[in-house]
Amino acid sequence: MNINYTGGNGEFTDKQKGRLESRLAKLSKMVDNGGSKDAHIVLTDEKRGKRAEVAVNYLHTSFVAEAKGPAYLPAVMEALDKLEKQISKVRRKIRDGKRDSFKPSVEAAVEAAKPAPRDNGPRVFAAKISKKPMNVDEAVLVSIRKQVNFVAFRDAETEGISVVVRRADGDFDLIRD
Repeated sequence: MNINYTGGNGEFTDKQKGRLESRLAKLSKMVDNGGSKDAHIVLTDEKRGKRAEVAVNYLHTSFVAEAKGPAYLPAVMEALDKLEKQISKVRRKIRDGKRDSFKPSVEAAVEAAKPAPRDNGPRVFAAKISKKPMNVDEAVLVSIRKQVNFVAFRDAETEGISVVVRRADGDFDLIRD
């Protein structure tokens, strides 16, 4: 892995560089896969501490992690932790993603396309009734906002249960208790 440093003015000792190189070798195993990747580390001074930013390109995506610390080495280590988490999450998604193994047969597709038999009897709907009393206008707004065909609510005027139903033509009907 090719590592480019920007800023910092040589703040790392030989022991710190060895520790940092071992962590970057671990990242290199995750990212490289036999190729040569570039990692860019930007070190900047801030008012109360140091800031490190690590950027790596992997799978045609730029992964960037940023961290702050009292010195450069803890900030870089924290940024590398964040970067490893990002990359392992993407690798896990790719590994566990859906495969195109389910291909329904022609018979199953024809069976699914058949219309369901219609029953001309009454249809029963189960509805949650809001605990807060509301008026008819509020119920119509809830129906529009949630894009549902009916809203059952406790009517503020009559203290009973009422239902606002949206018709096929877009108008609303009110059914009162």
